[in-house]
Amino acid sequence: ETDIDKEDCIPEDEYCVVDSDTGDMVRLTLEEKERIFLDALQSYHFNGRQLLNDAEFDLLKEDLSWNGSSMVNMNRKETQYLTAVQDYLKGKPSLSDSEFDTLKSELQEEGSQFASAKEPRCYIDSGICKVTYEPDNFRNNLLYLPVGAILSIVWLGIGFEIIEPLIRINPLILAALGAPLIYNGSVSITEQFIFPNNKIVYGPCPACENETRVYFGGILGVEGFDDVASVKCKKCKAVINVQKKSLRASTLPKDE
Repeated sequence: ETDIDKEDCIPEDEYCVVDSDTGDMVRLTLEEKERIFLDALQSYHFNGRQLLNDAEFDLLKEDLSWNGSSMVNMNRKETQYLTAVQDYLKGKPSLSDSEFDTLKSELQEEGSQFASAKEPRCYIDSGICKVTYEPDNFRNNLLYLPVGAILSIVWLGIGFEIIEPLIRINPLILAALGAPLIYNGSVSITEQFIFPNNKIVYGPCPACENETRVYFGGILGVEGFDDVASVKCKKCKAVINVQKKSLRASTLPKDE
């Protein structure tokens, strides 16, 4: 037997951190290691700042690989994205603005963690803080619920009036038969007349991290935010500009 506890971290075999209070090596969870790895990559490529030295980074990468983490296996698009960011910071952009935005949008749709800065970053020289918001799919789907409920009631009412005198049918079967019509009708009526071009996104305020939600689109013929939404944080009162396509959220420069 050895005197090594199961909770003890072995720095020769895995990535460990030092407890600032006790000075002991602390074992991290896989999620914590992935977070450090992602922060180190983004800090290096976006800000040119090295959070880990080469030996620490290699050990962390090897540790994640042995634990089966997909974080260490970047695909071609992710590699191209990080390279494009680094080239831009060097003053030699390898992609045009439109190409970069398209690439980032594709990665965000694929759920890539490299293209989504979920934690705000502030730049001292300009005073601008930035973060990437996320689609609020749950609340977005709720927009279609009122029309869907009304069409369901109408379908069942008409179905019973017409079909019930001829043949008895289970209401669940009747509802299932009308599901495609109800779904298509809900989407069509909602998107054309009630909430056209709708999209709800959410994320932290880039300045104070207070959760903020933004609605893009119109409501019953009244036009709302289109490509860019400008909202004010309820907590710190900072003005936030949110782009509908890329979901980038940023505050205004200090002098504005």
